[in-house]
Amino acid sequence: MGLTVDFESAVRYLYALGNEVTAMKLGLDAVTALLEALGRPDRNFTPLHVAGTNGKGSTCAFLASIFHQAGLRTGLYTSPHLMSPVERIRLNGQAIPEAAFAEVMTQVHDAVESLLEEGRLAARPTFFEHLTAAAFTYLAARQAEVVVAEVGLGGRLDATNVLHPAAAVITNIGEDHREWLGPTLSHIAREKAGIIKPGVPVYLADTQPEEARRVLAHSALAQQVEPQWVAPFETVHLDATGCPSVRFDQRFPSLEGGVCRLSLRGRHQTQNAALAAVVAQAELRRRGVAESDIGRAIVAGLETTHWPGRLQWLETTPPVLLDGAHNPQGAQALAHFLESIGGRRPRTAIFATMRDKPAADLLSALASGVDRLILTEVKNQPRTMPRESLEVIALGYWLPSGIIQAPDVAMALARARELTPPEGLILVCGSIYLIGEALQALQVPVL
Repeated sequence: MGLTVDFESAVRYLYALGNEVTAMKLGLDAVTALLEALGRPDRNFTPLHVAGTNGKGSTCAFLASIFHQAGLRTGLYTSPHLMSPVERIRLNGQAIPEAAFAEVMTQVHDAVESLLEEGRLAARPTFFEHLTAAAFTYLAARQAEVVVAEVGLGGRLDATNVLHPAAAVITNIGEDHREWLGPTLSHIAREKAGIIKPGVPVYLADTQPEEARRVLAHSALAQQVEPQWVAPFETVHLDATGCPSVRFDQRFPSLEGGVCRLSLRGRHQTQNAALAAVVAQAELRRRGVAESDIGRAIVAGLETTHWPGRLQWLETTPPVLLDGAHNPQGAQALAHFLESIGGRRPRTAIFATMRDKPAADLLSALASGVDRLILTEVKNQPRTMPRESLEVIALGYWLPSGIIQAPDVAMALARARELTPPEGLILVCGSIYLIGEALQALQVPVL
């Protein structure tokens, strides 16, 4: 890989490193060595570090939007992507340009080659370690003032945990990635709590399950940090597409009593938005921003946050709702959302998931809110669960006449349009990879 590498070559190199999940190696040694070789770009901006099972991406998106509205040069590093890896690295809301992505991946690759030649790396870093180094290098070079970084998996041994953040944020914890993080909620919470560092303020979603709550509180106190539990906003209204309007309380002096409409759908976003608003307010105060300006940034940020593929509503005929829920808590949130928008419009769900996901839990959550199910598979994903296996599970919740198979999402969408009346709803769910393919098939941009 030379200095004139193009975007396609950079992406091929990245994917040749192996699957992001199955080829993952937890640990900080490789990414630390790589960042040292690149001049520790992660020390050139103020990071905010966000972990959790559900809602961490939305919380990151809310946070970045508020900081951008406050006039800060704001970096955002998230995962996974829907269509292209450039989505993961953003500055002031704009994805890294493809040419810049190729350039920074070349820098990372060359640093890796040198480290391997010198024997300072035991093995080539993983897909996620490469991307993490690329993100921090790009954002530092572009003089980002604040960077909101989402944990890839877990927390304690995740590549992003090299950061020394201004704040650690932990959203709701649920059961996911148990093969990596441990068999119980307590094990998972302990791994997520690994981002808590001595003397660094930690903000925790107040809607945590009790088992996770105990572990998080204990972990914070072990680092001699007083945990700050953040309660959700009060919901005052839910519009026809499920966007909540929320009321500000005494936590926000310049906004108390005011109402704003969140741009992200679902009642669960009232927790993520409150977490982001409290954290952003503290950071902006630390920077000496005036209270009235903080208030304006919070309102504008919450009202304009863009986070595709998560309860994303497309005003087509019939409408299409896309949601990447892939664990039991996410599926329950989706089910509650379907209840909240009311009406019994005919609903067709297009569903695919990965072999390592609890398909029965995901499908059972949908059963009461979906009339017809189209089962499909994700292309170019060896971990996709065969649709025949999904049908065996689905027959526990739907009659055989209510289940259809389609070989890919494009054909599933075509079939759903034939079967769903204009006043109905087409739902696409079960995997973030499926959502990416659906957005591509629907020709909906995500950048």
